[in-house]
Amino acid sequence: MRTPGSRRTGGPGGAGGPGGAGRADGGWLDLWLLRQSWTEPFGYELVTTELDENERARAAAFCLPWDRLLYLSAHIGLRRLLAAYLGAAPGELRFAQEPCPGCGEAHGRPAVAYPPTALHFSLSHSNGLALFGVATAPVGVDVERLPGEETVQLCSSALHPAEQAELEAVAPERRRLAFGRLWTRKEAYLKGIGTGLSRSLAADYLGGDGHRDGADGADGGFARPSGWTVANVPCGSPVAPTHAAAAAVRADGGAAAWPQRVRWLPADCLYEGGAAGLITVDRRVHRTGVGPTGQEGQ
Repeated sequence: MRTPGSRRTGGPGGAGGPGGAGRADGGWLDLWLLRQSWTEPFGYELVTTELDENERARAAAFCLPWDRLLYLSAHIGLRRLLAAYLGAAPGELRFAQEPCPGCGEAHGRPAVAYPPTALHFSLSHSNGLALFGVATAPVGVDVERLPGEETVQLCSSALHPAEQAELEAVAPERRRLAFGRLWTRKEAYLKGIGTGLSRSLAADYLGGDGHRDGADGADGGFARPSGWTVANVPCGSPVAPTHAAAAAVRADGGAAAWPQRVRWLPADCLYEGGAAGLITVDRRVHRTGVGPTGQEGQ
């Protein structure tokens, strides 16, 4: 058995992630986005042989072909990303579920069971878009297509009272986006702590759009959960958004201690021969350069 000090914590050869760029000591969070176009533009088959039996069975259970394609794309992308970080073959990876902090059963955060590693990851996908998070601390990510007005009305009543009040104060034409940003922050946090939606949606305050760990809410009376950095992630056009996304990472040292990168994963990495591109992915990403301000680079 490896000791904790011998776990793999970087990319190929311990380099710190796809692209081989070294990392300074300290925590980091990498976020990757993948857009699925519902076609196979490169003329190759998806590399389903790298998936395990459970993943292939779940994919086969989808009734709609585009849902099946998104599931396959997300899970192949996850394996190939993690393989590049860990210096392993995608098909060698084995996954497990950590104990739920609420009940102790094995349905908490997903984890890499093999090869041994200190890295944490999270995955979310919705209507053509997948979001991956890889970090040196527990992490949760969520991406959702913006809901309809009826869904906003139905689900808002389950939120924290202060969050409900904030949504009511938003102009009707902006409420769907405000709700989507809030909901993804909340679900990313719940995935990060390992409970998921089994924990009450009203238990934690994740409002005050733009606030981070321990920051007061819009009315100055509520604070975000301590010890976590929770923020929205740019995931498309700010002019005509279709999705909302967020990430949560356990960060006892505060947001300043957590450099993060948001990059687009090239879709051809999902096909035969595409995995090698992840080793030099910094030169192939579609967009890069999201800094502390959350502004997406081109």
